[in-house]
Amino acid sequence: MENILPELRPGLVLNMSTNSLFGRLIRFALARDWKDSRECPNHDAMVVKHDGKLWIGESQPPVARLTPIEEYEAQIKSGFIYRFRVLEVVGATTEQEEAASEWWLDYVRNSPYDYKGIFRLLVKVIFGNWFKAAAGWEWARWCSEGVADAWRCGGESDPWGKNNPTPLTTLTRFKQGKFRLVE
Repeated sequence: MENILPELRPGLVLNMSTNSLFGRLIRFALARDWKDSRECPNHDAMVVKHDGKLWIGESQPPVARLTPIEEYEAQIKSGFIYRFRVLEVVGATTEQEEAASEWWLDYVRNSPYDYKGIFRLLVKVIFGNWFKAAAGWEWARWCSEGVADAWRCGGESDPWGKNNPTPLTTLTRFKQGKFRLVE
């Protein structure tokens, strides 16, 4: 299969929109408007290096896992992933990128998906952000939460700058200049 992604390295953040039912529901909840929901991202992941090979580290039900890059390429080609951004944290060093990748592998990989957090995020979307505490379980993570934690704790950088980041937060921070698009 031909490589359709830019050159990847550990620590890069992936921000995307997918054609799954779960993805459509997340986009609708985040965008708050059906018309705008198609443009809204619904998933974040990050590039990690494990056993000498690059993988996509992602939190998806039921647990955070490693997905082969070739699977992402196939999903992009098929249109299942229809909007895809590869982002780097502005000002981050290679060491920070690698540390974020390692932290994801050590603390996020194989952790349960944060179903409770997704439910509470939907409540927050509908009724507002009445509380600043993390929305879900401390030991479980949804997609953006795992990537942001890896950067905050491992990479010692917090471009998201908030509790409970979502894929829309990632896009917003990209537009604010906290991330740069990898061509």
